[in-house]
Amino acid sequence: MFQLRLAVIILYSFLLFSSCRSSSSNETSSPAAPPVATQLTGKQLSQSYCASCHQFPEPSLLDKITWQRGVLPQMALRMGQSGNSMAEYMRISHADELTRLMEAKVFPDTPLLHPTDWQKIVDYYASEAPVKLPPQSAHTPLQVGLPLFQVQQSKQAIDAFVTLLRFDSISHRIWVGDGRSNLYALNQNLIRMDSVHLDSPATDLHPQSDGSFDLLTVGVLNPNDRQMGIWRHFTQTGIVPPPLLSGLQRPVRAIPADLNRDGLDDVVICQFGNHLGKLTWHERLSEGYREHILDSLPGARQLIIRDLNNDQWPDIIALLTQGNEQVSVYYNQQNGQFRKETVLRFPPVYGSSDLTLADIDHDGDLDLIYTNGDNADYSIVLKPYHGIRIFMNDGRFHFRQAWFYPMYGVTQILVRDFDQDGDDDVATIAHFPDFSRQPNEGFVYFENQGNLRFLPRTFPDAEQGRWLVMETGDVDQDGDDDILLGSFFRPTGPEHMDLMNRWRKPGTGILLLKNNLKK
Repeated sequence: MFQLRLAVIILYSFLLFSSCRSSSSNETSSPAAPPVATQLTGKQLSQSYCASCHQFPEPSLLDKITWQRGVLPQMALRMGQSGNSMAEYMRISHADELTRLMEAKVFPDTPLLHPTDWQKIVDYYASEAPVKLPPQSAHTPLQVGLPLFQVQQSKQAIDAFVTLLRFDSISHRIWVGDGRSNLYALNQNLIRMDSVHLDSPATDLHPQSDGSFDLLTVGVLNPNDRQMGIWRHFTQTGIVPPPLLSGLQRPVRAIPADLNRDGLDDVVICQFGNHLGKLTWHERLSEGYREHILDSLPGARQLIIRDLNNDQWPDIIALLTQGNEQVSVYYNQQNGQFRKETVLRFPPVYGSSDLTLADIDHDGDLDLIYTNGDNADYSIVLKPYHGIRIFMNDGRFHFRQAWFYPMYGVTQILVRDFDQDGDDDVATIAHFPDFSRQPNEGFVYFENQGNLRFLPRTFPDAEQGRWLVMETGDVDQDGDDDILLGSFFRPTGPEHMDLMNRWRKPGTGILLLKNNLKK
């Protein structure tokens, strides 16, 4: 490890020297003038500088300590104010990742604004932020008891490191990927039928009608900017085929679709990354693929492909997180190009986590159901604005918020008519609930009672897993939709030791909520 760190330091020094030498040898170039102090207030400066990259975050979104100790030090790095950019780069041991971050000037080595102005921004947030965030707004309390579903445990040991859950409705197999780079095929009784060891954890899978499947692997699971993700096509489980696409940057979602209508399936990929990342579509050629960048922002997390304007060409809806949080539509221009239109934006501390479409009000157009609850970065506090939101479509794909249910740490959402009464119900999981006061809010089922009224329910002992992924399908083949939950162990704190001891027990990774409607 020492030799690797030394090599990184030498590389950094070489790049810095080369940059200085290149600058000094160019007679026409001159050093940029240092920023000049302004007469603007801290609020005006923050609205100018912060809003230039993402939606302006009001000080009230976080408490004083979280701003001062968590978020603002990171912003100082991005604004060239901390003087610790070298230390941040030295945290990275992978040479290619380090080089790309330096070239992108993620942590600039010169200030982007005068230190006096930066201090005004810091003082503004420190003075205006609350000492403590308020509690959640009033909402329908969670009921314990889930009569529509029966809980079925896994009978074989799949540990709580689940990164992928997919139900194959053709072969009736349940695909499970874990953080140890295993891929398992289970039957409806959660019995292991087959497995294969991969080069990295799986994050997405798409079954094909002939029994084959496309598989996305992430590379390195924890936050990073390495280009180690792979897209493959498996014809049989036991043999790992060569990549169709490699060098993907921490990809988390992929959907095959014939975007240019040439008869070949292209693929759209969320290359989430960390500081860097992008949303891309890869045009299938007679041999290989050609990459097209839809968005160069990091944090692409969710995709929906649908013909939104009824022109018979598939469009793309994407949820972008990781700072510049937004829901954007990429309209197919029928020539390999896409026109971006951002339909919703959120503050950078919101923690956008999932997105789906459904006609909730039965008016003939698709509404957006959105969740925000990612809580793993620099502001790890319970946020009252975390939860589920329904945005109603005005018929022109413009949206207004019509319903909000506060739910700490909500991670994923599924919308189905689980009770088959003619309206859509909602199932959700939260990877970051309030473990001290309501750990059973890790799973909530919202029974639709009409007119945007939902009854929230959970099952007894719902806190037995730290749910990260969720899937639905008719697992037992009885004509109704069941729910699969996947747990991923992540430590919280010593005050939750009893919960953590349960999560880390062997065989606790998978849970089936079997729908009793057709029992």
